[in-house]
Amino acid sequence: MNSDPAVNAPDLRSPAEFTRFYRVHLPAVYGYLFRLCGNDRSLAEDLTQDTWMALANEIRRGRPDCADIRWLMTVARSRFLDHARRERRHLRKLKLVAGTDEHLDPPGPMEVLDGLAALEPLHRLVLMLRYVDDLPVPVVADTIGRTITATNSLLARARTELRTNHRSRSHG
Repeated sequence: MNSDPAVNAPDLRSPAEFTRFYRVHLPAVYGYLFRLCGNDRSLAEDLTQDTWMALANEIRRGRPDCADIRWLMTVARSRFLDHARRERRHLRKLKLVAGTDEHLDPPGPMEVLDGLAALEPLHRLVLMLRYVDDLPVPVVADTIGRTITATNSLLARARTELRTNHRSRSHG
């Protein structure tokens, strides 16, 4: 028997072989991601699905040699790391939007989102465009049809409104 994984790899272009491979390796992939995700079932399920879709895409591209548990685990880890990076960027942007005073506890993501929901619509729009969508001020200005100077002023007022709302919720 040859020990080369490529020689012993199943032909996953066959639906029956793919199903067999999936049933054999799904528990390992899901279990690995479930532990990585801190037992967050929903996130683990999403990342597991992404991992299997990556395999299906590789098979469709004519690369059935990816049908290997080591490859699946590497993709699963990459999907988790990508998710963690997106989350970190998202939280960093939410903290930028909140811009709270140093003596206050920084708001959590839900507090920032609640604070954004309480803003007047134009303030919410410019904060989202600038800090969540990461658009430069000139693009935000163009999007809302204002000058750059007027947009900077609007952003400052929006940040002040958000901080004021956070302060009043934190102290009340």
